[in-house]
Amino acid sequence: MSMTLADYVALQSFGARIIDHEIVRRGGAGPADAGSYVIDGHPVMIPALSPSARSSDYAFVQDGDRLRLERDGRPLCHAAAMPRPRFYDGHTADGVPYDKIARLHGLDCLASTVIQECVRFSSRRTRCRFCAIGASLARGSTIHTKTPEQLAEVASAARDLDGVRHVTLTAGTTVCPDDGARYLGRCAKAIAEATGLPVEIQFEPLRDQALYARLRDMGVTDVGIHVESFDPAVRRRMTPGKAEVDLETYFEAFAAAVAVFGRNKVSTYVILGLGENLEATLDGCRRAAALGVYPVVVPLRPLLDSCLAEARPVDPDYLGGMYQAVGKMLTDQGLSAERSSAGCVRCRACSLLQFTETAPSRGIRAPAAVADANAVSLRVAETPEDIEEYWRLRHEVFVSEQGIFPVTDRDAHDDQAIPLIAEVAGRLAGVVRCYRHRGGVWYGGRLAVRPEYRNGVNIGALLVRKAVELVRARPDVKRFLATVQFQNVRFFQRLGWLRLGKPFLLQDRKHQLMEKKLHEEAL
Repeated sequence: MSMTLADYVALQSFGARIIDHEIVRRGGAGPADAGSYVIDGHPVMIPALSPSARSSDYAFVQDGDRLRLERDGRPLCHAAAMPRPRFYDGHTADGVPYDKIARLHGLDCLASTVIQECVRFSSRRTRCRFCAIGASLARGSTIHTKTPEQLAEVASAARDLDGVRHVTLTAGTTVCPDDGARYLGRCAKAIAEATGLPVEIQFEPLRDQALYARLRDMGVTDVGIHVESFDPAVRRRMTPGKAEVDLETYFEAFAAAVAVFGRNKVSTYVILGLGENLEATLDGCRRAAALGVYPVVVPLRPLLDSCLAEARPVDPDYLGGMYQAVGKMLTDQGLSAERSSAGCVRCRACSLLQFTETAPSRGIRAPAAVADANAVSLRVAETPEDIEEYWRLRHEVFVSEQGIFPVTDRDAHDDQAIPLIAEVAGRLAGVVRCYRHRGGVWYGGRLAVRPEYRNGVNIGALLVRKAVELVRARPDVKRFLATVQFQNVRFFQRLGWLRLGKPFLLQDRKHQLMEKKLHEEAL
């Protein structure tokens, strides 16, 4: 069996039974009391602590070192809970545990509630009914205000230890929202200067219109201006404090932000399941998308410490229909998670729009097969853009396409590996890595070629030859080996590689150890 959109929607609505609830972080400022999982290569937040999750038709069952997702006892697919990030074990220079400063969201997003207090939360008259921003602070699982220096230190560790690729900074609303946005901008500047990572910050509509440009100049790449609902009645009932800022002010803020940051760099959260009017919600999403704003529709996930802790799950039929409708709007307007640099849109884990929008790459006809090897550029990946594309292609092939790894194909060897890339007309077409195993023994691996470049000139062969050329030129290399998926053995044999020993299982797949004799002439 395999997953359908209906399965994902039902999982989002009702959750899944799990074995160990300790892996789920409770609380936070957003609508998510859920665990982070990877299913078929897709990051998805799934409720795990709600009553509906405990009686769900879906369950995660331990299956060796992986999880098996079942529906009514029948297996659907393998999945993985996101492992505890390595950077969580660190402490800042002033002694604060890193995981009290920021957390990993989805696959590769570092997120922090920089100011763990909202001016509206103290009064039931003004607080958002779904919010529990004070709960994490009360439990001691975070600190009130994170400094730019702390965030830069943690972001550096998260990038280096866990492959974080972008950052989201949010905060409770300050007495003057502009002051909170300025502080987030200072934090973004510190992170960008220390790590080079793109940063999204989230705030309410700004009073000072010139502040949008100043935030961009501080290093902010994306912004979130979260309306929560486009239904005025729901806003008055569920977000009474935020409703004091009318919808037209939000749309004016959307337009001002897009004018500075560009289309697809501005987003707004739209929570479904609050009793909202269907047409008002769709009209608001359509109007936002036309401005270039990405409406992130998500289901209400009742937080245990919020006013809506006992709310019923969102009807999956309604939720699925909204995903389809808003996904089409995004496609019509050319908006996509792939075109976002950082933040909730880029992360994708909280919304199933990742399945209903049409990414730019899906709407572009595949390039013609490369007929001339001279059209292929082979080199070591060096720039941040090179490295980002290198990681992305590896993930696309080994996690999303082949499913060899449930979460990530990165490992300890990547810390010292030499990444090689192949480009065609400036576009990444293939990758491979080389690394020292021990002594004079080196390995090649993670050979991947984009599907549209698998005809014509054999880019995989060019990469393998380039890797052999690179290691042969090093005086410290005595042997060059590779662990090859068994179906690719003949391909490597044609390139002069020799089989060593018998095949063996690795990641539940048949593999073969092979060697290229370095004293021979390159083929």
